[in-house]
Amino acid sequence: MSSSELIRRSVVIGSIITILAAVVFSVWLPEVSSSALIIAPIIYTVVSVLTIRLLTAPSIEALLKFSSAFMLTNIVKLAIYLGYFLVSYLGMPGEKRICFVVVFLVLYLIFAVIDTIALLQFFKDKN
Repeated sequence: MSSSELIRRSVVIGSIITILAAVVFSVWLPEVSSSALIIAPIIYTVVSVLTIRLLTAPSIEALLKFSSAFMLTNIVKLAIYLGYFLVSYLGMPGEKRICFVVVFLVLYLIFAVIDTIALLQFFKDKN
């Protein structure tokens, strides 16, 4: 599978998750809904696409370079997620914070699995 196919699939999955989150929080849980919950899957999708694009670039050939790039992208991703989390968390009222934390962590787990599977599939197909 090529890197462009992985990126396309990641965008499709991220779009589906964003639409599902928007529907769930606007229809079934409007009392805990906030714009931060709708923007979070979009941020995860963008960061996921950038990660896949960077790590599947032809310039990353050696294992040492890949592992260094992988660790660096994970640190940058965590910094982006932490920044968004802190700004959103501190900016919302108290009763919406618990739902935001739970959804944010669930989205993190979902996108971490998606990224890992995509990268494993790319390098498995490459070998």
